[in-house]
Amino acid sequence: MISPDDVRIETVRDFWQKNPVAAADIAAELGTAGYFEAFDALREHDDCEPYVLSDRIHGYSSAQGLKVLDIGCGNGYVLFQYARNGADVTGVDLTATAIDLSRKRFAQGGLTGSFVEIDGEHLPFPDDHFDIVCSMGVLHHVVNPQPMVDEIYRVLKPGGRIIVMLYHRYSWKNIVLLRLRRLFDPKFRGKSHQQVLNMNDGDECPLALVYSRREAAQLFHRFVGIEFMLTFLSWKQLFMLPPLVRLAQRYLPPSSHSLPARWMGWNLNIHAIKPASQKA
Repeated sequence: MISPDDVRIETVRDFWQKNPVAAADIAAELGTAGYFEAFDALREHDDCEPYVLSDRIHGYSSAQGLKVLDIGCGNGYVLFQYARNGADVTGVDLTATAIDLSRKRFAQGGLTGSFVEIDGEHLPFPDDHFDIVCSMGVLHHVVNPQPMVDEIYRVLKPGGRIIVMLYHRYSWKNIVLLRLRRLFDPKFRGKSHQQVLNMNDGDECPLALVYSRREAAQLFHRFVGIEFMLTFLSWKQLFMLPPLVRLAQRYLPPSSHSLPARWMGWNLNIHAIKPASQKA
């Protein structure tokens, strides 16, 4: 088994170039209007991240006139929401596929954005440039994300904010579900926990890491006002047995707003501020 420390950035790039997020679950041709509609429906489902919750995380509705950078912009979903609310948006991504998808989404939606194919360790932007820098589900696919975090700090304006999502170490998924997969699913039997964790994003995904609040706080130690929000724990994941899942879906509120999701959600959302006074 390849150690996480041995995973090269080229390997990560090759995987995501061939496997855009959720593309395997969408029948429509990549980059078409139907593809984006299907992706948005999957993402905004009550079990995942409804738009109201996404707006709470990102603050789309209060982004008028702000400069926003998304590192690992994927197919442009997050930046599109910012742009339609009046933000000046820029996206960077490791893969040409993502950049092409983002440009197509914006062209089809009649919005303007800037997109650059580049890794997050070498951002082609001046110091103190953006009001918001977000990176959702990206840093946990990097062996050492600290150089990317340092670049985020550099290009963010003093008083600007970061919005980041990492996989949560103490989530129901990591503690319970992945272990059950190793025990009962023939596909995962005999594999290490790290291998099963990697496979969460596709059978050939080279790397996925998990973070506790303490580990995330250490990663973003130069920032202040760090806040955490846990999301994403569906009733299906929690109850597992179909009859119990159906009862929960019928009588309980949407799982995206549930207490279990806020306690043991898979997505560790992080908000923090670059200090207005920058002392070495």
